[in-house]
Amino acid sequence: MVIVMVGLPARGKSYISRRLSQYLSFFYGVPCKVFNVGNYRRQYAGAFQTSDFFDPKNQAAVSARTQASTAALNDLSE
Repeated sequence: MVIVMVGLPARGKSYISRRLSQYLSFFYGVPCKVFNVGNYRRQYAGAFQTSDFFDPKNQAAVSARTQASTAALNDLSE
C-alpha cells in the first residue's frame, strides 16, 4: 500500500504521515516507511532555494526536482 500526501507547505503532511506510520505499525504490525521528497530535494539542490527553483521554465531546477523525485521512487521500490 502506498499513501501519498500532497499540499501546501507547513500544513502537517509530514506530521500526519509519521503518525499514520506509527499507528499502522503499532496496531496492525504493518512495516511502514515515510519518504519525504523535500529531503531528497534538499540533498540534491541544497537547503535554501529561491522561488525561481520552482519555476517550470527553469530547466536546471526541473532536472534537480526530477532527480529528487526519482530517487524517492527508487527507494520506495526497494
